[in-house]
Amino acid sequence: MRIDKILNPEVLVLYFKSMFFRLFCLCAFALFLEGCTCCAYLNHMFNAERAYEEAEEMRTARLDSTANEESKPVGEEAKKYDRVIEKGSRVLERFPKNKKRSSDAVFLIAESYRHKGEWGKAVEKYDELERYFPEHDSMEAAQYQRAYCLYKNKEFNISRFALEPVIEKGKEHPYYFQGLNLLSLLEEVSEDPGQAIAALEKLLADTAGTPFMRGKAHFRLATLYYAQGTYEKARENYLAKEIQELQDRDRYTAATQAAECLANREQYEKAAEEYLTAAKNPDYQSRLSLLLVRYGELLFLAQKYSEGIAVFQKVTTDFPKTEEASRAYYQQGFHEQEDTKAYEVAMLFYDSSYVARPPSKWGKESKERYDALKQLLILQGNNDAMDSVARTEKPFFDNEFQIAELFLFKLSESDSAIARLNGIIENSDDSLKVLRAAYARAFIYDEFLNDPETAEEYYMEIMEKYPDSEYAKQAQVNLGMRVTLKTQEDLAHDKFLAAESLWLEAKALPLEMMDAVDSAYAKALNAYDSVYLEFPKTNAGIQALYMSAMLYSSFPSGLDSAAAKLRLIRDVAPTSPWGKSAAVMLSGRVSISDEDLIRMRKRIEQNEVRSSELSKQYYDSFKQEKKEDKVEVKSKEEEILENTYNSMYDFE
Repeated sequence: MRIDKILNPEVLVLYFKSMFFRLFCLCAFALFLEGCTCCAYLNHMFNAERAYEEAEEMRTARLDSTANEESKPVGEEAKKYDRVIEKGSRVLERFPKNKKRSSDAVFLIAESYRHKGEWGKAVEKYDELERYFPEHDSMEAAQYQRAYCLYKNKEFNISRFALEPVIEKGKEHPYYFQGLNLLSLLEEVSEDPGQAIAALEKLLADTAGTPFMRGKAHFRLATLYYAQGTYEKARENYLAKEIQELQDRDRYTAATQAAECLANREQYEKAAEEYLTAAKNPDYQSRLSLLLVRYGELLFLAQKYSEGIAVFQKVTTDFPKTEEASRAYYQQGFHEQEDTKAYEVAMLFYDSSYVARPPSKWGKESKERYDALKQLLILQGNNDAMDSVARTEKPFFDNEFQIAELFLFKLSESDSAIARLNGIIENSDDSLKVLRAAYARAFIYDEFLNDPETAEEYYMEIMEKYPDSEYAKQAQVNLGMRVTLKTQEDLAHDKFLAAESLWLEAKALPLEMMDAVDSAYAKALNAYDSVYLEFPKTNAGIQALYMSAMLYSSFPSGLDSAAAKLRLIRDVAPTSPWGKSAAVMLSGRVSISDEDLIRMRKRIEQNEVRSSELSKQYYDSFKQEKKEDKVEVKSKEEEILENTYNSMYDFE
């Protein structure tokens, strides 16, 4: 191009316009690309936020319907939270350097994991939010929710540490009161209810907080006080006005537990009135049978038996074949058994209780008591029939022991059991039965009536009157004393061990010292004989006599003495191991027991069966050999066919 054309003003204007247009197009294209990226972000975040809002609506509806804060999302609600996590993760992948976009995504993901009950993953995301985005608007919520997720994940110590910023900031922190409630939960799991109570009291001392949250705090505080047995404080919190903000289930529990606080303080009539008030409440009609049966029980405890029976009859009529009907029949049977001693009437009620609901706790207990009362009446009838016989006869006191055991273990009547035992102690002439009854009486006072002073008195009486009995030794154990008393068996065993040591010393002497050997064996024999002479009815005494017989049998001159001792052992202790051995030695031949004879017969039968099988196998094999040796006669036609067979396959 010529220079004069280039310098032409019109040409220059056109040239610069063309360049400006190109730059404008490039900028517009760049802005277009940036707009597409922004649209992608808006698309992901919009979908994540919308899915989270929809999931929250479903969660609210679920909690309202189930009244269970511990339930987890399922179905469509769980899918919505999964979509939030998916879309939020896309934002983190595509916009890692954009703090605003990434922080919102991390918080929504953490909240979704928390609502799904995936506590560990939620904690990781809350940690990520605090680490990379500490200035996020929802950081205070994240602090509390992280501590709560750690608590739900059973990481109690870390949860306490994570909760410190919430508590330290005080009321300025929007989650301060929730933090105090969580702190009380942490103190409770740390087995320190005192600290948990202090945390809840601190929470309730402030007038701030929503009524619902304060109602939950009152409810938990009342539960802690009730577990400690502080019924007055528990009742005060169960009746707090904020309790009415809770759901029906919690309000019902608070109302009944408040009445139970009165019952535990033996104000039965007032407690019954509160149960009647609860029974009239329209919100509690689904639990009417349970309220009525407890109302009847409290009337019985207040000794208003006629009114209580009327209530129980209403329960059994309006709610037949239910656990509450079984419970009502049981309570009436227990009243007839315990208070009026009308055992036959009590059996009728127990039978009705079992028929109403056999698998229930009350039905099973009624069946046991029915059987026990039936056996009791039989035993009492037998004893009544023996009134004309001397009361020292064995059957009478055996029955008395069984009756006492029935009263104690089956019918839960400790006083009646003690009365029966006192009768045995006062009337029986058998010292062994008296000793057994005395120990049983002391044991009942110790273990069942929680009266250690009376139990100790009776234990000491046993130790004083029967010092050489097993019951006296056990009495020392029950009192926590060092066992110093010895029975006849213990004394005999000690003396047997002394004789045993003399025998071992005699065996250890060399034969060259014949005089010393004879003297040592004579001492051992005298020691064994003295054990039996002093303690003839003990196992150690019988064993010592047996050892003496064995020593005599080792000398030719002592065979007659050995035989005499063996006969004595066989006669006085035939069932003992030494008595059985003595009988075998005296019989002069090997004895075979019935069990040995049965085993020998079975072995002979097995041998016969085996012999028959082997014989059959032998004859079958012999017949098979004869068949193989038989030569087969062939016709000429067969020979011709065989000759035409290809010889290359004739292996013979």
